[in-house]
Amino acid sequence: MKKGVSVSLFVLFAIIALGQSVEKRIEDAMDAHVHILSPELIKIWKGLGIPFSRPDEYYSDIDVILKNTGTKRIDLISMAHVFSSSEFGKFENERELVEAENSYVAAARNKYPKKVKAYCSVDPLREYALDELERCRTSLKMDGIKLHHNANQVYLTEPDHLAKVKKVFEFAAKHKMQILLHFDNSHRRFGGPDVDLLVGSILGDLRPVKLRIAHFGTSGGFSPRTKAFLDSFTEHLRTNSKLKRHKIMFDISAVGLDKDSEGVRKLTDEEWVELGVYCRKLGFDRILFATDYPLYRPSEYLEILRKRLGLTNAEIKDLLKKK
Repeated sequence: MKKGVSVSLFVLFAIIALGQSVEKRIEDAMDAHVHILSPELIKIWKGLGIPFSRPDEYYSDIDVILKNTGTKRIDLISMAHVFSSSEFGKFENERELVEAENSYVAAARNKYPKKVKAYCSVDPLREYALDELERCRTSLKMDGIKLHHNANQVYLTEPDHLAKVKKVFEFAAKHKMQILLHFDNSHRRFGGPDVDLLVGSILGDLRPVKLRIAHFGTSGGFSPRTKAFLDSFTEHLRTNSKLKRHKIMFDISAVGLDKDSEGVRKLTDEEWVELGVYCRKLGFDRILFATDYPLYRPSEYLEILRKRLGLTNAEIKDLLKKK
């Protein structure tokens, strides 16, 4: 066999083996951020003119979702918080819709209890928030809580907002329910003061809680806003000994974008390099592998991160291991 042909075959076999390796790793991994929508929510969203790029079952059918993700376990995230979003308008039966959406997620988990954990979602500013969380905990036996400060326009700089969010954190800590926090809001001055309030006024004297920070602290992509959040929060982790009692992880879903998504642009080559620097500064043992499905399938997203961040086998192992 000629040398050139031999080298080409070697490269081909290496590519095939790599593909198999990615698929195998995904089979044993967890996707920590997977969305499911009830048919009712899909109908409402479509009525608002929001396009869906895939058939409804990709978003609403747990069997299809598990087939598409292909991971050993998934964390299924409710979107119930959107019913109080100003972008959705007003619903006279808002609380009923919120309850139905959270119940839909719990029912999907109940079909595959060994593979799925379920996170309820609620607007922390609503008067029924704690009652709904109690229902999710006791009646639905849900595993965690999703807070979406951007959709619900939660401003910790507002004392009333801060007090209500603190009550949710206290509830989660008391009942050992993990929090998935979409932290940023749309205020142009969001940044260091918000992080200071989260750390000092909420986490500082809170009993131990498990906290996941979605999308590296902002709303996807890797912008100066994301870097400012990470710089501020990691400085608190370095200097504030009180944070050591909490388990704080960073969810990388929707961060490494190789395509524009919902108004968030894909990363430039320079931003991919910067993202790699920040990931290694955080440490992959503190980063959760998560896709924001259906934005990406896990095998697809892992391959994007592997290639664009130049991940080593050890870093991939740390990223995918159970945390």
